[in-house]
Amino acid sequence: MSTFSINDISTTADRFKLCTLMCNANELTDKIAFVKSQNINVINIGKELATYIDGLEDFSYLNIDVYDYTKKLLDKHKSKINSMGNDVLAIYNLGILMEPALKLNAVQLLKEFSKSASLIIIWDNQSDIPDRLIWPTQKNNFFLDFSESQLKNLQYAI
Repeated sequence: MSTFSINDISTTADRFKLCTLMCNANELTDKIAFVKSQNINVINIGKELATYIDGLEDFSYLNIDVYDYTKKLLDKHKSKINSMGNDVLAIYNLGILMEPALKLNAVQLLKEFSKSASLIIIWDNQSDIPDRLIWPTQKNNFFLDFSESQLKNLQYAI
């Protein structure tokens, strides 16, 4: 993973505008505050989707409903941080996207969004493999593999 600044990711012309802000669980609050201080909206995907699913009355089309809601949620919260750059959005707590009952292709969903806006994934787990985000307890079962689109590593500096 290469290292980039917020300005770099907001002005990139890459096809997939994906980057990570790596941290451990103890640093998560500080990293979120840093991103917000840069006038970037931050979404707790797990909380938002859980609240949405909890309010559903009919689960017949759960995967389609959640997919559509997630796309709308991301689009609604993306915003420009400077006059010339891309829209930018940050997300964290992505585990729910891997929930088997939802049958989502989380990587494809995030890659599609990143074609039109820069997406910062605040990742509170460490990653030993470049372009692959893993949960330490689920290394071989659940992971997000962005190897075909290359993740950029956002530099954390105040």
